Amino acid sequence: MSYKQLISQIKSNSLGSLYLIYGEEAYLGEDIITRIKGHLVNPDFEELNYKMLEGKDLTIDALIDACETLPFMASKKLVMVKGIEALQGKNKIISGEDEELLLDYFSRIPQETCLVFYGLGSIDSRKKLIKAIKKHGELCELAKLKEGELQSWIIKYFKKRGKTIEKKELAFMLNNLDYLGKNATQTLLDVENEMKKIISFMGEQEAVKIQHIEEVTVNRFQNDIFKLLDAIGRKDTKDALKRLNHILREGEAVLRIMATMSNQVKNILSSKLLMEDGYTSKMIASKLGIHPYVASKCVSQSNGYTEKRLKYLLVQFLEMDYMIKSGRMNDKIAMELLIIDMCK
Repeated sequence: MSYKQLISQIKSNSLGSLYLIYGEEAYLGEDIITRIKGHLVNPDFEELNYKMLEGKDLTIDALIDACETLPFMASKKLVMVKGIEALQGKNKIISGEDEELLLDYFSRIPQETCLVFYGLGSIDSRKKLIKAIKKHGELCELAKLKEGELQSWIIKYFKKRGKTIEKKELAFMLNNLDYLGKNATQTLLDVENEMKKIISFMGEQEAVKIQHIEEVTVNRFQNDIFKLLDAIGRKDTKDALKRLNHILREGEAVLRIMATMSNQVKNILSSKLLMEDGYTSKMIASKLGIHPYVASKCVSQSNGYTEKRLKYLLVQFLEMDYMIKSGRMNDKIAMELLIIDMCK
């Protein structure tokens, strides 16, 4: 069962008696738990119709006692078990004898009770208790959203807060997030945090602009490096030196700038080679383990260089690094000479 399917059950007033809600999306988990509780539990009778148990301290007697107590002035009561350690057999929270009791009880939970186990992370579907819940109830996985779902969610989030975002800005924002893809590190909580920052930065403005996203979601130093490399890619020596001086005024060390640029050139070279093998920008991001936005920039910037030129530049970075660290050349002068050479 998916998150959307469980939402449909709530809306159609057809919730069952047994659920295991699990997965990596804490945002969806908190939302679905709030919805279930809001649907089943009248705040005036919460003490009588809602019981929350900690999974790590779960005892079968306490669980069954909570489930067997009839609801008061309601069709169902809600019993929530927070944490799924007991179901997975971790830390021997439940003995073998208690496990058998629970396996039997799952088949006869009262219709007046909705028992929900909720926890983040994956489950071991081979475990007896997991199999029993699947047989007698529902497993609901809080899976990460697909691209289309994420787009719709972002649009709705902004709309509820009086903001709008168009296709161009939405695409730019997605490229700046590390949410999509199998190696992505962000969750919806991270995405929500980025949107909150954008809304705060916008103030009274209604339309989300690329500049808002750039200021908030893109690492400032990384973005400055991108702009410096863009100028170099255009062979615009004047603009490149101007951007270098801007970064230096921000207090960044020359060696850090050089190391970051060298790493970016490596990524550009790798991207160029992978593109020749038919890789897309998203595939490159996954393959190299880099942010999707960084991958898209690498793909774009790779068009301005030959493979031979990129390999030459990597050698130049090593030589200039040696010249600086050996004291043979002033670091700022070395960086400026390198940029002038890169712009040729």
